[in-house]
Amino acid sequence: MTRRALVIGSTGHIGQAITRELLARGYAVSATTRARSPRGLADLDVELLRGDADSPGQLAAWTAGHDVVIDAAAPYPVNMFLPSGPAGRTHVARAKRRAVDLVEATEASGSTLGYVSSFTTLERPDPPGSLAAIEASMRRQVHPYFAVKDAMEEVVLAGARRGVPAAIVNPATCMGPWDRRAKDAFVPQLLSGVVPATVTRPVNVIDVRDVATALCTAIEAEHFGEPIPLCGHNIAVDDLAARVCSLGGVPAPVFRTSARLAAATTLWAEAAWAITGRPAPIPALWTLLILEGYEMSPSRAQRELGLVPRPLDETIRDSIAWYRATGAC
Repeated sequence: MTRRALVIGSTGHIGQAITRELLARGYAVSATTRARSPRGLADLDVELLRGDADSPGQLAAWTAGHDVVIDAAAPYPVNMFLPSGPAGRTHVARAKRRAVDLVEATEASGSTLGYVSSFTTLERPDPPGSLAAIEASMRRQVHPYFAVKDAMEEVVLAGARRGVPAAIVNPATCMGPWDRRAKDAFVPQLLSGVVPATVTRPVNVIDVRDVATALCTAIEAEHFGEPIPLCGHNIAVDDLAARVCSLGGVPAPVFRTSARLAAATTLWAEAAWAITGRPAPIPALWTLLILEGYEMSPSRAQRELGLVPRPLDETIRDSIAWYRATGAC
């Protein structure tokens, strides 16, 4: 019998890759969406399930009858200072409640859960008491993104400890096709010439298609209950920018600055915009995540899954082709 899979967040960057990977593996895929006619799914043989994951009972209704449930739409706050939602609920409380509902719905339906987390929840390689460790601690106190990611992953791990079959992947910085957030995306901004300077900071970049492959492989191999770090290629941000521009046939930004200075500048700018009650054009989160980055090596779990990242130039070329095809640059 054909296995049925539900993808929550199927129109997102990673969700699109996961949806395509599942279809390639022969799954019958149900794709959740708020849109009446989601463009990203128009060419795919999926069943559309419309609704809002935050509506009471919606996750339970969606998960029923599916063998696999994949959450590729875990919420996270982008802005630090704007209101956190209805009735003053905090970002962390809302995200934790959603994660609890997801795990309980998956458990009730007897499904296997696939959860896309973040590399920021992994143990960092910084020596205790070092400047890098102190900075990481400060970032977690400044921006709610980190607490939200930690809280949601812990709920999934708690479910796994009581027997819910849950595969968890923690990818590094993702690139690749199917990203529809062109306004904030690194590649189209570079190709459009709106990036005045880049930073000198190592990051790790992985293709969203490799993330999808790893998660589906982990589910089928029943690699449950343990976060799986996923890494691709180590590269400095300024070198990555230069490579994108070279393959895109445009001049690369000339100026370089430190990631710390860029983060401090965007933090102050976001605070200033918050006074007006509006979100900052460039959220500080993106520079904070660059600061959060570090060079990574394939984990034992990644090696066991047999995931060998595709060449970085392939990821960059396919990203450029996607953004240009969609008119983002």
